[in-house]
Amino acid sequence: MLIRSQNKEVLVTLELLLDIEVSGGIISARRDMGWCCLLGEYSTKEKAMKVLDMIQEAYANGHADYQI
Repeated sequence: MLIRSQNKEVLVTLELLLDIEVSGGIISARRDMGWCCLLGEYSTKEKAMKVLDMIQEAYANGHADYQI
């Protein structure tokens, strides 16, 4: 599954990531200990969590790509 960043400048393959995490209103992806990228920034942690829930749902439903 592909995920495109909020600013549309980054496209990541979910299967190659160690994790996607929320910290405050920021969603970031990590491929390894030395590589991390910003996927999106939201006004609240709750909004970021909702987007993370949507990514999880898209993955579970087999969508090929997802834009946050």
